[in-house]
Amino acid sequence: MTAQRFALRLLAGYRPSAVQRMASTTQSRALATQNVTSQTTADSGELYDVVIIGGGPAGCALAAALGSLDSLSRKRVALVDPGKLSEMRQWTPPADAYLPRTLQITSSNKRYLDNLGLWQWCFEDRVQAYNRAVVTDALGGGAVDLAAMTLHGRNDTAFMVETKNLVSGLLKALDHSSSCVDVVERARVTEIEATPSMWPVVTLSNSRRLQARLIVGADGASSRVRKYAGIGTYGTEYSQYGLVATLCLEQLNSSAFQRFLPSGPIALLPFPGGFANLVWSLDSELVQLLKTAPEAIFGDLINAAFRLTPAEMGYIYSLLRSGVDPDIIGAEISWRLDVFARNNPDTNIKLPPRVAALSPRSRTSFPLRMRMVDTLVANRVALIGDAGHVMHPLAGQGLNMGLADVQCLAQVLEQAAAAGEDLGSAAVLDRYNSQRYVRNLAMQGIVDKVWHVFGAHSGTVATLRSLAMNGLDRLPAIKSRMIHAFMQ
Repeated sequence: MTAQRFALRLLAGYRPSAVQRMASTTQSRALATQNVTSQTTADSGELYDVVIIGGGPAGCALAAALGSLDSLSRKRVALVDPGKLSEMRQWTPPADAYLPRTLQITSSNKRYLDNLGLWQWCFEDRVQAYNRAVVTDALGGGAVDLAAMTLHGRNDTAFMVETKNLVSGLLKALDHSSSCVDVVERARVTEIEATPSMWPVVTLSNSRRLQARLIVGADGASSRVRKYAGIGTYGTEYSQYGLVATLCLEQLNSSAFQRFLPSGPIALLPFPGGFANLVWSLDSELVQLLKTAPEAIFGDLINAAFRLTPAEMGYIYSLLRSGVDPDIIGAEISWRLDVFARNNPDTNIKLPPRVAALSPRSRTSFPLRMRMVDTLVANRVALIGDAGHVMHPLAGQGLNMGLADVQCLAQVLEQAAAAGEDLGSAAVLDRYNSQRYVRNLAMQGIVDKVWHVFGAHSGTVATLRSLAMNGLDRLPAIKSRMIHAFMQ
């Protein structure tokens, strides 16, 4: 989809009507309020009010949220995942390392998890709070220091947490609660089918059949639930991969750093104890080159990427391609970094601490893309998280959008249950879609445009964007409001 087409649809207030996409059904409140706790049928299997497909962060968060609500205490909820969720719940973190798969959580989403009593089950000593991010442009030289300030009585702090830490904590919260949620692990969805009774049936690889008033797709970018519902997708392939790794820094750090390079943005995100998470966007050739680069010089490559010019980085890449001895490459980088330090003695405040080492075997990669959906709901189906939206990680908003979906859907279902409504009815699901669809679309559009603006290599564009960055850096009130908008 072109940027122009996206802009026109957004400006026109485009939002597919969820009701138009649903089958025309009439359900009575008697159906909505009947007790299904003990009901099963030979044809349709076990009856549930809500079946959540996908035990990732969004799915577990929704299951834990629904399980904590009094108005839903008599509803049956199932969380289904093909993985070993019991092992994930019992996860014991390594003592001397952090995992490369991490998440950034905004202050508002962290408050939400706190208020539900869910956050306390994470290993909080492995969570890093930060309220400063430094963003620089390698081509134009622009820089903006985004240090959050208290606004409206709230300090806009973000939190870095390992994905396993968050999911494990949510599962422990479920396990220690007296909630209505059944956790069904090691069970793959083999089929989803509509039935004459109007409630779809989910068939699992363990031969269980779950019939649900509402199926929630939290099963990722390749969502089987979305495909069953016939919800269309569109978007952009960035022809890039995200290279992630765990780094050991030379000193403690509680700030985030991001530099836009011609090859893609590189970000260093803080963790406790002098560790950091790397997220580097690269094309397929470069990501393979850097994934297989000797561990001994990988830290040098990160230090160079945050300090040297694009031309110098191109030369270093050529040395790697040519198979030059790693010691020679390391010496070349060290010499260039010394020259940089002598010529730029006052720039340390806008640079991350130097990387001392790469955490062994922590490098991995994943493709980068943007995926939008035509709607977040269909007949007795709702999508949350990556099943409903995929975006570039440069702003760290992917999970936060998913948690916003969770908050909204949980609230809508809570209100519906209190009013005696059918949780999977068109009227209920359209309330969720109307609150989340356009907001998700807008955030995806903003991040996509940032990627395209900083991906432009034109000297004129680089100059203009750097002027804008330097100008913004001199306007603390606007910076603070911008941070506040992203943190909410």
